[in-house]
Amino acid sequence: MRSYGIYKVKEMYQPFVIGRERLLYDLLKEDGQHDDSMQEVHYLCDPLVGDEIDEAIISNLGKGFTSIEQREGEYKLTHPVKGSILISLSSYALNVFCDGSRMLDLDLFVALSGSDDRFFAVMDEKGEWGWLKPVKYTDLRLNEEAAIF
Repeated sequence: MRSYGIYKVKEMYQPFVIGRERLLYDLLKEDGQHDDSMQEVHYLCDPLVGDEIDEAIISNLGKGFTSIEQREGEYKLTHPVKGSILISLSSYALNVFCDGSRMLDLDLFVALSGSDDRFFAVMDEKGEWGWLKPVKYTDLRLNEEAAIF
């Protein structure tokens, strides 16, 4: 079983984080051990809005699964071939557990990145991390340079 913590980086800090993902990973993996309570995470990340997450999961992800169970900030999606995903929502993170094919992870990442490009995932037991949607570096760099002048 694979587990992820998925956070939404604040738009104003995204250009700063680009190229410093390792530092963000170190911070977020520590936050995962403290149940979403670190002030640094509250500063760098947006709180997750339940309705937006519902839309991304149910509308974008749900159509490919045979079974969807939802209750109070938790979702369980099951696919007969790929396996199942358990998602729980906290104030600043999605805690995701995938049991089955890596295609489950990809399906989830595509669904979330379709709703916003600022999601960052941490898979601590494997030491993996990254943006769910590849960042268009040139666009962010232009915005950052414009802000400097």
